[in-house]
Amino acid sequence: DNVDNCTLGVNGGSTDCRGADTQEEFDRQWPKTVAAILAVDADVLGVNEIENDGYDSDSSLSHLVDRLNAAAGPGTYAYMDVDSATGQLNALGTDAIKVGMLYKPDVVTPVGTTAALNTPEFVGGGDTAPRSRPSLAQAFRVNATGGSFVADVNHLKSKGSACTVPDAGDGQGNCNASRTVSAQALATWLATDPTGTGEDDVIILGDLNSYAMEDPIKVLESAGYTNLVSSYLGEDAYSYVFDGQWGYLDHALGSADLVGKGQVNGVAEFHINADEPSVLDYNTDFKTVNLQDVLYNPDMFRVSDHDPVIVGLTPNSPATVEAAFDDTSVNPAPVSFAQLG
Repeated sequence: DNVDNCTLGVNGGSTDCRGADTQEEFDRQWPKTVAAILAVDADVLGVNEIENDGYDSDSSLSHLVDRLNAAAGPGTYAYMDVDSATGQLNALGTDAIKVGMLYKPDVVTPVGTTAALNTPEFVGGGDTAPRSRPSLAQAFRVNATGGSFVADVNHLKSKGSACTVPDAGDGQGNCNASRTVSAQALATWLATDPTGTGEDDVIILGDLNSYAMEDPIKVLESAGYTNLVSSYLGEDAYSYVFDGQWGYLDHALGSADLVGKGQVNGVAEFHINADEPSVLDYNTDFKTVNLQDVLYNPDMFRVSDHDPVIVGLTPNSPATVEAAFDDTSVNPAPVSFAQLG
């Protein structure tokens, strides 16, 4: 894309878009995205690589939720306006893309403080320039029961990007040192109760650009988090394919309280992308007009190159800071949380 029709955050400079390059591709992209989200059917949804263009009615998040509600019914989905909630412009960074969070208001209610980890330590990871995207943490109360949990969505720096610290040649790819520093900063931050709810039931989701045995994941495990994909799906789990090699960069990690109290009731990788050839995606590049028509379907398959990770939760206790919201019930009710690549 040489059009530079996206921006580096609100009021930022022009830059290439990371998804659809043209209106034609966008009109092919969003129906597939909507189909995928409706099929996942999560009550809280973390998204990676959403266009970083704010939260107003013209924003990508607003457009996505409008299309979801047109299909699922008015008010089915809502999104977190992080800038308004935090009082910061571009709280989730000034890259072309950011993380985001959608939820179903009939099922869960955001509570406490909406928190963004956008410090130089986390975003830079000890490098000389911003690398990872800021992290977003939000506590939710399950409307039916009062049970609560914190969802934290991330997108750490990729292995294919350059960092000041060179690749160590240990098989973990470029920017492993930066991702490792960011992982430690994330664990430290989450331990400070950034949502102000006193909630210890935390789930970390997102594209951490690290495989299960790599340093950043080990840092989070050392901080008390359990790799839920590994625990539930084993060594053969995968959500991504690179050069014919299968693995997962997309993670769900649960805090000690979340896992120890039996509040995780299932984990799945929804194989709608990694198994599918890229030629089925929404892009029109390198396809004749005939193939653009023949190979395209407005369905959920190959909307991305990463598979969604789906986690079933049964929050069975409220947050300890009851002043944050009216909460009297502790009966369990299921809620699903997903990260969409």
